Amino acid sequence: MPTLMLGGRPVEGKLLVFDKDGVLLDFHAFWVALSRARAATIARLAGAEDWAAPLLDGWGVGRTGRVSPTGVLATGTRIEACLVAATWLHHAGLPWTQARELAAEGFAVAEVEAGPGLRGRALPGTVTALGALRSAGWRLAVATTDRTDAASAFLSELGLREAFVSVVGGDRVPTAKPDPAMFLLACEEAGVAPGDALMVGDTDVDLRMGRRAGARATIGVLSGVGTTELLAPLADLVLPDVAALAALLDC
Repeated sequence: MPTLMLGGRPVEGKLLVFDKDGVLLDFHAFWVALSRARAATIARLAGAEDWAAPLLDGWGVGRTGRVSPTGVLATGTRIEACLVAATWLHHAGLPWTQARELAAEGFAVAEVEAGPGLRGRALPGTVTALGALRSAGWRLAVATTDRTDAASAFLSELGLREAFVSVVGGDRVPTAKPDPAMFLLACEEAGVAPGDALMVGDTDVDLRMGRRAGARATIGVLSGVGTTELLAPLADLVLPDVAALAALLDC
């Protein structure tokens, strides 16, 4: 089996399961911009421009664009983010049904209006590192809270979709991270036992998912929203980014 040197010890495995946002994709360049568009659109539709800022606060997006590593945007699903917006709108005085409909409309309109200008981009060195990992014999999979079609489209834009034996989005499982469902489904589709797979993520819920699923190892990366303090207790190793994985190959 292929091997990675984690903290000076060799760790064999067959499958590397990656979170997408903040691990493969530049989280802040895409998701902060989309969140701002969603908040501004909801506020515009409501006729209350000053509502945009508190909506962003509710998703864990600071005024400077800093994202809370334990907030809704970093660790939640689209459905959960929309529900948070609806709840805020309800507390602001709207009837619940109207609040729910306005949040859903705001998300949909923002994604149509902002979508063409928002292109997911891979973090530096990621494509090269993934190629090296595959050449060394590792199979690759994605487990993301984003929709499966969006994750697949991003990988296709990079010319990498065929490199991944499984892409599991939040829409394919009934429970969100840190429940192990995504990781286990990725392993099942790859034909690999969870104990022969490693999880690579930028948030605590990524690493908790891997541990609950029985992953052989968990690897934290600092290219997204997570911090060393948050990830280190849950990781066998914390790296700057996925590009650093290639240097750990025991060839």
